[in-house]
Amino acid sequence: MAQARRATAADSVLDPGFFDSDAQQSEAWLAWSDRTAVDARIETLFTETLPRLEAERNNGNPSLPDGRFSAAAFDRVVFLIESAVLDEDGIYTPENDYLADQFITYIGEWLVRRVEGVWFNSPENGTTIFDGYGPAIGYRWSAESENDLLALLFTMAVHSDDSPYAYFVDLMYGRALTFADEQDRPELKAELLS
Repeated sequence: MAQARRATAADSVLDPGFFDSDAQQSEAWLAWSDRTAVDARIETLFTETLPRLEAERNNGNPSLPDGRFSAAAFDRVVFLIESAVLDEDGIYTPENDYLADQFITYIGEWLVRRVEGVWFNSPENGTTIFDGYGPAIGYRWSAESENDLLALLFTMAVHSDDSPYAYFVDLMYGRALTFADEQDRPELKAELLS
């Protein structure tokens, strides 16, 4: 895909009325959203965190699907992270911020790679997980000018009475199916619905 991965100061369409042009050049944001840093967090997620979670869940028999950015992998990552970030009482605690960081990175990068999302900084939506920035994804292709404030969505999900799993699966299907229809991508639609 040839689209830009990260918003520029001119990308107000990604978050109409709220886009902070200066925040896109924040030193902390540029460091966090640097492609090397994003790739490193995803590598840690897939080579350390998820195998450990799979082993804990399946008595040492990992069952991660092939293809890190497949719909099946997205589904499995969401399932494993949900069980890991909540304690035995179903409460999210700040000591799991490192898991939240890996998870938010993965979800955002999935949206960048699979549905042409663009990373942008929404600092007021970083919640307590991030200091001075808030990872978000916007969609230049969307006529609706929708965006996903990932840290805010994560916080809402882990503090809801519903399953956090459902929030992110709904996000994947909502964005990806709309993208597949609008951009004539039947192979993506078939993958999501299989």
